[in-house]
Amino acid sequence: FAADRLGLFDMGGNVWEFCPDWYDKEHKAPVVRGGSWGNRSREPMLSSARPFGPNRGSRSDSHGFRCVLAQQP
Repeated sequence: FAADRLGLFDMGGNVWEFCPDWYDKEHKAPVVRGGSWGNRSREPMLSSARPFGPNRGSRSDSHGFRCVLAQQP
């Protein structure tokens, strides 16, 4: 895919990304975004999608984090 207007490439569909907000008031279900390689539809990859993820202490091949390289001007 080509880079978007911010210079980012293919941010959706690699891995569910944990977000700093919570799906519930009890702070037991974190919000995840982005969809994973295992999704079979495009709806989870929409920026409006806000599904809840597993416990942040668990491991999965479809949940993780993204590394960002910030370049100084």
